[in-house]
Amino acid sequence: MNFENNFQSVDVYKNDISVTRIIAEKILQRKSTAPFYVCDLREIFEKHSLWTRSLPRVKPFFAVKANNCANVLKMLADVGVNFDCASKNEIDQILSLGVHPERIIYAHPVKPPNSIEYAKEVGVKLITFDNAEELSKMKKLYSDVRAVLRIRSDAKESILSYGSKFGCNSDNEAARLIQLARTLDVDLVGVSFHVGTECHDLEAFSNAIQKAHAVFSMAKLQGFNPNVLDIGGGFTGVNDQWFKKIAQTINNALELYFPNESMEIIAEPGSFFVNSSFTLACNVLSKKLEMNKKLTYYINDGIHGSFRRDYCFNVPVTVYPLKKYYKRKLYKSIIYGSSSAIPDVLTSDALLPVLEIGDWLLFLNMGAYCTSLCTFYDGFSGPDVCYVVNPDNCSQLSFTLQWPTINEKELPINDLNTNKKFISTFDVDKVSVGIFLLN
Repeated sequence: MNFENNFQSVDVYKNDISVTRIIAEKILQRKSTAPFYVCDLREIFEKHSLWTRSLPRVKPFFAVKANNCANVLKMLADVGVNFDCASKNEIDQILSLGVHPERIIYAHPVKPPNSIEYAKEVGVKLITFDNAEELSKMKKLYSDVRAVLRIRSDAKESILSYGSKFGCNSDNEAARLIQLARTLDVDLVGVSFHVGTECHDLEAFSNAIQKAHAVFSMAKLQGFNPNVLDIGGGFTGVNDQWFKKIAQTINNALELYFPNESMEIIAEPGSFFVNSSFTLACNVLSKKLEMNKKLTYYINDGIHGSFRRDYCFNVPVTVYPLKKYYKRKLYKSIIYGSSSAIPDVLTSDALLPVLEIGDWLLFLNMGAYCTSLCTFYDGFSGPDVCYVVNPDNCSQLSFTLQWPTINEKELPINDLNTNKKFISTFDVDKVSVGIFLLN
């Protein structure tokens, strides 16, 4: 292992201190207009509690690709969350945190040979596959592998579907792969699926679990004794009520198809744990008001940085101004990103009050895939991350970080938009890909 995690200090706040007030304090402390995140670790603790209450039989394996910030990963490790890794580097990062290799699933169905060899070297045995060539490669390079067969079972409604790229047909293809595993003498221990990112189909999980049950039956007929069911990801991180409905659907399906308590049920949540914990603060760098046209603002982050996720995957963006505005009139506004690229426009239709240069905009639910997809286009670096917890959280964390003493400033409550007035939600504008790299 040669991965070096860069842990950052964590500020301790009381539970009742809002992220809005924390951001205002940070702005005063930093004396900089550079964009930054506040990661509310209190929110991640709450999500972990919600998961354990709602899905008591399902062990979460956090999808590292969603957010690989060292503080986030170590905190999740300390509260008992396991990890879904998609590459050698991700495995390396998780092992460097002191996580045992048995707490990792190498869940990418297609892997370079040297990555399989590395998994063998470090003792990561649980590995996913979905085709004959991959299974043969795994057998050749890692004879003791514990193989998990990924089947296709897409939700009718989701932000992103994976079935066209990953997952075998649960009928004839699965049967052939199970037979091949028997011929190769590979230890087939389970079945996995992924219904799609941000699943909005209540029946998707129950349908997929039913398919997985049928594949388990096929495997048992071939002499295998599979005991791992991986129900993948697709869990919302911003709508707790919808998550509870999904969880109840999953629990009912597990009770029907996998009532045996000795069965190991795992999942690969990413967005669920981290999305709502990150808030991005951006500064208004410049503005325009052309005759009979919309107000135009330029901020210091964009689609090549923190908003790349929203541009690529059509994730709605929610924004509100930090400052409290007393004039309630809202105007359709254009928000441009920081790069020199023509299509770096976040929206042409945000409803906002009249902003001034130097004002701050706060963007909610920026914890999933925003930091991991961020690029350095035009030489811009990604925003810094400020981490906050409460005193109770500190006692649950085993890793050593610097816990600074915070002298909380009494910020004038009337100057802050603490009730999130003038909140606006929009989809990032799409511009022709042909223009994307022209400048």
